[in-house]
This record gives sequence, structure tokens and C-alpha cells, in this order.
Amino acid sequence: MIYDATMLSLIIDAPVASLPCEVPEEQLFSRFQFKIIELLQNDSEAINYFGLVPDNGADGIDELLFDGVLFRFDVPQTFLGIDLDAEPHLVRKAFLNVVEKHTPSGNSVLEERGETKVETTVVFEYYHL
Repeated sequence: MIYDATMLSLIIDAPVASLPCEVPEEQLFSRFQFKIIELLQNDSEAINYFGLVPDNGADGIDELLFDGVLFRFDVPQTFLGIDLDAEPHLVRKAFLNVVEKHTPSGNSVLEERGETKVETTVVFEYYHL
């Protein structure tokens, strides 16, 4: 991996995913890999966000939270071969290539609660490609 590389993130909605409490974070990728591939192959699935790595700081404000599960992928821009202006189909293709061929170097779950919404983001970090 190039350590000074800009990291890009893709966040996609995972409407049918639920996180089982008993699964350790390091096993999340293997559990969801096929579902992630399916979501990335489906052009009708919404890209929730594409850009620089976000800070995930909605500060519990319901209007800023997504109510449900999101999958986030943080990958070096140089490895993806796209820039911030890439068309959505190219973004999907670049991240799909990473998910199909590489295991993340780290996984984590971020949860943020608002008054009525709970946003759970499963983060797959590809820092060591």
C-alpha cells in the first residue's frame, strides 16, 4: 500500500442486513461478502455516499442519521483508479473489484443513535493492499 494515498469511501445502503450480536468484527466481511457483491452489482441500489472518508459525526441528530445498516468501504484512491468525479457505475465497478478480490485489513462497527433513528455502519478498511 502507498501510505500517503488519499482514501476514498463508498457507503451503500444495506436494507436487508442485520448485524448478529455474536459475530466478531473480524468475521463480518466473510459473513456479508456475497450480499455486498450483490448490492454493488445492482445499479438500482442507492449509493448513500462517495467521497473522502467521512467523520460519521451526526451528533445524534435524527435528520442527519440513516435509520438502518450501512456498509462503508475505505480504499486508497490510487488502488481504485478513479477520482471523486467518477460516474456512479465506475465507482461501483472499482469498489466491486476490491470486494471480490481482497479481504479488508480491518472491520469495525459504528453505531450512532438519535431520538428515533439508529444508524449502524459496518466499516471495511482496505489500508494494506
